[in-house]
Amino acid sequence: MAESYYCEKCNRTMSADQFYGSNNLDKYPEGKMKRCKKCMTMHVDNFNPDTYLWIL
Repeated sequence: MAESYYCEKCNRTMSADQFYGSNNLDKYPEGKMKRCKKCMTMHVDNFNPDTYLWIL
């Protein structure tokens, strides 16, 4: 069975390929971000650093 994760933003459970990976195991012990790819990039504006600095 494929591994699945829960998105805290859209409240859906999806397969692991719908989530970005993370090397920061202190913050993300499962190795995946807590939001799915769609939710993570939904409000990112490349010209406004305030919309993406929290991801970094």
